[in-house]
Amino acid sequence: MTNEIVDHELLLKAAILYYEQNMNQEQVAKAIGVSRPRVSKVLQIAKQEHLVEFFVKDVNKDVVELELALQQRYALNDVKVVSTRYDRSEEAVSNQVGLLSARYMRKILDQVKTIGIGWGNAVSHFVAETNYLIANDVTIVPLVGGLGLVNLDVHANRLVSELAIKLRSQYCTFYAPVIAESAQVAQELKNSTLVSSALKAARDVDVAFIGVGNEVRDSTWHKLNYITEAETEELEEAGAVGDVVANFFDAEGNTIKNDFADRLIGITIEELKEIPNVVLMAVGKQKARNVKIMLDNHIVNTLFIDQSIAEKII
Repeated sequence: MTNEIVDHELLLKAAILYYEQNMNQEQVAKAIGVSRPRVSKVLQIAKQEHLVEFFVKDVNKDVVELELALQQRYALNDVKVVSTRYDRSEEAVSNQVGLLSARYMRKILDQVKTIGIGWGNAVSHFVAETNYLIANDVTIVPLVGGLGLVNLDVHANRLVSELAIKLRSQYCTFYAPVIAESAQVAQELKNSTLVSSALKAARDVDVAFIGVGNEVRDSTWHKLNYITEAETEELEEAGAVGDVVANFFDAEGNTIKNDFADRLIGITIEELKEIPNVVLMAVGKQKARNVKIMLDNHIVNTLFIDQSIAEKII
């Protein structure tokens, strides 16, 4: 059933009649001319296609107090903390963080001309939860080079393309790998017209939506085999505790400088700091230390996290 192709207009009609006009499934079936069992299947597909979404709302005093405390301590533009009570799944919490981030983007959409996009799971959820809008004057820009031909759901170029489709906007493509074969190749690519233009576009965005990684061995880079065991050990020996866009950093927030780091292609942490509004999205208590490093080093301005992170960093 998950692979069944259903007319988009039929999905939309059924969803509106059932969820907005409060018809029962029998009434919807008559209205759109299908069987009642068919309506049930169509509504399920509508949820799978993100035309319809549900979240358990839990606005409680503890969460609001955490938001206020974080906003005041770090002088943030906006903060949203998602409750993790009642053993909610990480996927459910990630979806809600993505939804709140997408709503924030919609709120500021008329104030920006360019939106920068990082890569990884948090950014993937943000793009997935973005509604279809019209923002013809906005350009979506990748902040890092491409990551390869696999795991496209977290690939910067792929996410930029998907977001641009949803916003009916323009977008740029980063024609370079995020990890070059050598430092020399990386420098040659950075000097090329295509890549230097992509880096300039990334540096000049009005707002950036990014995630932050775990420790190197537990990072998405390592899990998806984008870096080798030898490279992992090299980064750990250099003091790396996490990553942001295309940079690994130490416990003080300093960018790791070694042979491997010289092969990475994307904007730097220092350049990230110059972007007017950097929105950080993170889920899972294991990210708490690295979220705090981002805040302490004034790298981010807006924060969407879960309660487990908030309680550890406040």
